Amino acid sequence: MTTLTTRAPAAVLQTVWREIRLSWLFIRADRWTTVFPATCFVTAAAVHARLALHESVVAVALGALYFWLFVYEHTLANQLVGVEEDRVNKPFRPLVTGDSSIRGARLRLAAVRIAFPAYGYCLGVLEWALLWQILSLLQHEYGWGRHWAGRNLYAGIGVIAQLAAAWEMVTVLTPDAWRWIVTLTVTVTFLMSVQDLRDITGDRAVRRSTMPLVFGERRTRVFLCAGFAVGPAAIHHFLMAPAGPHWWIVATDVLLGGLSLLLAARVVLLRGPEEDQRTYRLVEQWYTLALASTLYTLR
Repeated sequence: MTTLTTRAPAAVLQTVWREIRLSWLFIRADRWTTVFPATCFVTAAAVHARLALHESVVAVALGALYFWLFVYEHTLANQLVGVEEDRVNKPFRPLVTGDSSIRGARLRLAAVRIAFPAYGYCLGVLEWALLWQILSLLQHEYGWGRHWAGRNLYAGIGVIAQLAAAWEMVTVLTPDAWRWIVTLTVTVTFLMSVQDLRDITGDRAVRRSTMPLVFGERRTRVFLCAGFAVGPAAIHHFLMAPAGPHWWIVATDVLLGGLSLLLAARVVLLRGPEEDQRTYRLVEQWYTLALASTLYTLR
C-alpha cells in the first residue's frame, strides 16, 4: 500500500510534466507572436493601472497561462489540419515527429476548447476568448485557412482578441490601448502574408490559396516591401508621438522604424526558404519588441 501511495503522485507529476513539455513542442514556433508579446501587454496594463508589485506578478502569471492556452488551441487545430503540409514545411512538429498521435492531439484540443473559455471567464475576458475560438473554427474547420484573405483576417482580428484580453484582464480598456490594438491589427492584416513566402512549396503541394501563389511571389514581395517601408511613419504617428518627445521614446521610435526598413529590404533582396524564415522571425521579434515598449509608452 505504501509503495502504491508513493508511486501515484510520482505518476501524476510525470504525466503533468509530459503534457507541459508536449504543449511546448506544439507552441514553441509561435511563442513570439502570442505568449511573449501578449504577456508584455498584460504587464503594461498592470503598470498603467498602478498595481502593487505582488498584484502585478499575479496578473502577469495568470496572463501568461491564458496566452499559453490561447496559442495551444491554435497550434493544435492548425497542425491537425496540416500534417501533410508540415511534412514538407515544418517536419519538426509533434504530429510529424511522432511525439503526439492524431487521436491524442484531438483529445487535447477538445480539452483546451473547454478549459480556455472557462479560464477566460474567470479572468473576466470571456468575450475575447470566444472571439478567438470562433476565429479558430473559421480558420481550421470552415476554410478560412485555405484562402489568403481569410488567413490575413484571422491573424489581424486575432490581434484584437489577443491584446484586448491582455489589457482587460487587468483594467478597463483605454483609448490609448485601443490605438495600439487598432494600429497593430491593421499592420498584421496587411503584412502577415510575409509568413507565406517561406511555405510556398508546401502550400503549392496542398493547393492552398496564399498571396504569393495567387498574385505571384514577385508582386507579393513588392507589396510587402512597400508596407514595411511606410512602417516608420506609421510607428511614429500612431504609436510613439502620442507618448511625448522623451529620449527613450525617440530611441524606441528609431529602433522600431529601423527594423521596419530592414524588413522592407530583406523581403525583396534576401529570398529562399531559409532567408524568408529569418525574415518572418524578425517580424515576430519586431512585434514583441513593439509591445514590450508599451511598458513605458502607455504609462
